[in-house]
Amino acid sequence: MKNILLIILSIFFFQFSFSQKKELKIADKQIKAGEYDEALITLTAIKNLVDNSSDDKIQAKYYYLKGMARYQNGSGSFENKSLSIKDFNETKKLEEKSGSKIYSSKIADVFSNMFNEFVTNGNSSIEAKLYEKSYKNYEAAYRVSSKDTLYLRNAAIVANEGKFYDIALNYYLELVDLGFTGISMSYKAVDKETGELQTFQDKNQRDIAVDFIKSHTNPSDELSESVEANMLRTIAAIYKEKGELDIALNYVNRAKVLNREDINIILLESVIRYDMGDEESYLLLIEKALSIDPNNVELIINQGIVTRSQGNNIKALEFFIKAIEINPNSRKANLMAAVTILEDEEAINEQMNSLAEVMRTDKDFEKYDNFKDQKKKLYRKSIPYLDKVLEIDPYDIDSAKTLKNIYQYLDDSDNVKKYESIISEIERVISTSNEVLNL
Repeated sequence: MKNILLIILSIFFFQFSFSQKKELKIADKQIKAGEYDEALITLTAIKNLVDNSSDDKIQAKYYYLKGMARYQNGSGSFENKSLSIKDFNETKKLEEKSGSKIYSSKIADVFSNMFNEFVTNGNSSIEAKLYEKSYKNYEAAYRVSSKDTLYLRNAAIVANEGKFYDIALNYYLELVDLGFTGISMSYKAVDKETGELQTFQDKNQRDIAVDFIKSHTNPSDELSESVEANMLRTIAAIYKEKGELDIALNYVNRAKVLNREDINIILLESVIRYDMGDEESYLLLIEKALSIDPNNVELIINQGIVTRSQGNNIKALEFFIKAIEINPNSRKANLMAAVTILEDEEAINEQMNSLAEVMRTDKDFEKYDNFKDQKKKLYRKSIPYLDKVLEIDPYDIDSAKTLKNIYQYLDDSDNVKKYESIISEIERVISTSNEVLNL
């Protein structure tokens, strides 16, 4: 009975294996005939049989043929080629396990062609600002050749530039998990004919050009700097954009371990701290950044804005004036200086209004006149900054209206007429522009 059962099982497994091989032969012929869709149908029909097979060679052939049916001799769609990479890699894994190289050597040629195509398409797409197409091609190039991690980084950079933040984040996190630093050796030599320094793909090609072809001279090796800190900063920036501030701060701290004096890391941390409501840390970080870049007008203006929000207008105005001294044509610095000066008007108005309700004596009228004088001084102090804003941006109608109101209070009719004329011209230009847009 036992022997009969063994015979039956042997017959079953023989038929099982024969059926697989037969279908694989059919799929192979269909691929060679260019009948790729039909081949995929044939292969799909025996997928469960192959997956349950203990024969690594049959499985390797199955995934190789499936990959070829999707690759379509190079004419397959990007999506199909991307899927074929997984099939081909599965074949390589199975052959490594079995010690066979039947299909792996054929796949090497396919991968070489696909790699070059993906890189070319990635490059041309980024030049055309087709960010999604570019990052997908760069990622595909990496999936074909996992040793070329540079292309996974390219995919991350392009995805981030195209504002595909979640995609970029996944790429960057994968690079971090891989321990990618970007450090690599460049092999260079001077082209004798042009006199230009040329970079070679590897040391062997450079040495051939220098020692045998004699077309190049002055060989040199150049080690690139690590990009690890920059990657961690970018990850932190993406998490910051996603509103996940604690995670963002964690990656900033990791980046700081690698480069504590990087102004971009310092500035990113300052923004994260500010978003977390920690204004004191924000100001300390801005001061540190300014110790590295003391003439950074935007940083000085930001110092002023935060200081003003804390109620210290005197110190804030000092920051705005400092920014103007460095760059007199900073619209933001001039505007913030004027706004900060005029902010004291509210307190004066409150005192004048309170006094107006109870004025009886000559002393009360004298106090009221003193407040009017203070207000006029305030207005005169703001005029140069508002004028500069209008000079920088001739269509800033709010600044023009404020100046008109100031001169009305100062009883300067000539300047009132001047700014009324300016306001009319700005309104005319704006109205004309709107009409053109609505045509």
